[in-house]
Amino acid sequence: MTGTRWSKAATGLIAGALSLALVACGPAVDGSGTLQSLATPIPNAVQTSSSAVHAPSSVAPPPAPVAATAALALIVSGTTVLAQLSTSTGVPTSGAVTVAVDGTAIGTATVTGGEASIALPAGLPVGAHTVTAQFVSDNAALVSDAAASTGFSAAKAASSITASVGKDTIRYGDQASFDVAVQAPGAPAGADLTGHVTLLDGAEVLAEADTDPAGQATLSVLNRADPGTRTYTVNYTGGAAVEASSSQLSVQTTRTNVDLAVSWTKDVQPGADAVVTVDVIGTPDTPTGSVTISFDGTQISNGPVDGNGKVSGTAIAVPAGDHQIQVSYAGDARFESSTASATLTAAAPVVNPNAAGAAATQSGNPCPAAASACVDLANEQAWLQSAGQITYGPVSITSGAAGSRTRTGMFSVFWRDKNHKSSLFNSAPMPNSVFFDNDIAFHQGSLSNQSNGCIHLSRDAAETFFDTLSVGDAVYVWGAAPY
Repeated sequence: MTGTRWSKAATGLIAGALSLALVACGPAVDGSGTLQSLATPIPNAVQTSSSAVHAPSSVAPPPAPVAATAALALIVSGTTVLAQLSTSTGVPTSGAVTVAVDGTAIGTATVTGGEASIALPAGLPVGAHTVTAQFVSDNAALVSDAAASTGFSAAKAASSITASVGKDTIRYGDQASFDVAVQAPGAPAGADLTGHVTLLDGAEVLAEADTDPAGQATLSVLNRADPGTRTYTVNYTGGAAVEASSSQLSVQTTRTNVDLAVSWTKDVQPGADAVVTVDVIGTPDTPTGSVTISFDGTQISNGPVDGNGKVSGTAIAVPAGDHQIQVSYAGDARFESSTASATLTAAAPVVNPNAAGAAATQSGNPCPAAASACVDLANEQAWLQSAGQITYGPVSITSGAAGSRTRTGMFSVFWRDKNHKSSLFNSAPMPNSVFFDNDIAFHQGSLSNQSNGCIHLSRDAAETFFDTLSVGDAVYVWGAAPY
């Protein structure tokens, strides 16, 4: 048989090559000619070839992490700036926040729990301001920095006002001083507290004034409140840096005293009737209430005073001599009760021992008709008169020596003392003293020695001046002593 003869070794090589081709191009065939699945294990030689074909390529590094974005919010509340921080991923923030007001740094605070707090500086001017803040993260790779700003308005500081009168009670009719003080603890140091203050009784303004820069003022008030407790309101209008305020003050008012002026018909003569008048004097309003008048122990009047505070009674056929008048005022809601006494003397008209001198002086009488007693220092004489007509004198006098001159002018009798002794000159006796100018009086004294300012009269003249002049009578002094 003719043909090509293959050696056994060649045959094996061919089979191996065929197997390699089948692996690369399609299903494999085993030694019996049966197709093999691609999942069938490949001989070692084939596997080695396959590994060389599918060798793995190099791997890229993972991307770098991105920092979380921080958000900064500012809240101005009262005197504090609160910075609140958050992140887009919820990562906690750590770092510090620096705050500035109107471009001026006021402080730095560490972030704790997502917040940082910084106090506003004291003394910010009232009005609009801008707050800026910068957050600097401790780890910029983890959380970003952030910035924010906001506006706020600095309000006026709150104020309080107090008032006091310095004593527990005030009498009706007295002048009272209300001391007012304004405080504003939240205002800048040295803030001007100037403002207007008013004191009100209900809707009635009793007094008003302006405080000084320290907030102090004094209000002077005439107390016309009825006795008892009265509550007043004190208002402060506020100032450039402080708010207005108001407070109340309770004041206790008590009753006040009165003066009782007792007068009677002038120059009462024995056997004549005498009208006794009592004037109840009080301020600022006229007292009301009842008055009892007794004459030598016998009641001659008992009733209310009139609209002018006066009441009168009549003593019938007054005997010659001195008579005692007793007055009792019962008081009213505003005025305290009071008593007074006086002595009325009924005497026959005085016989003028110098009638000729009176006639000579009367024609050119320089003394005003309103005066009851007249003193001519230059001519060293004095006299009594009624309605400008001389009734007694002129009589001789001595007056104040150099250094103690008797003052000139119109005066009024305010006190009479029958047996007075000097409180200035070693209790020197001054009988029948009638005082009309402070410590200056008519009284019995030397007509050869000059006085310390008083008008010396003879004993008879001093008695007549004392018996004739009453409290309230006018005394006119003029001229200059010749020594």
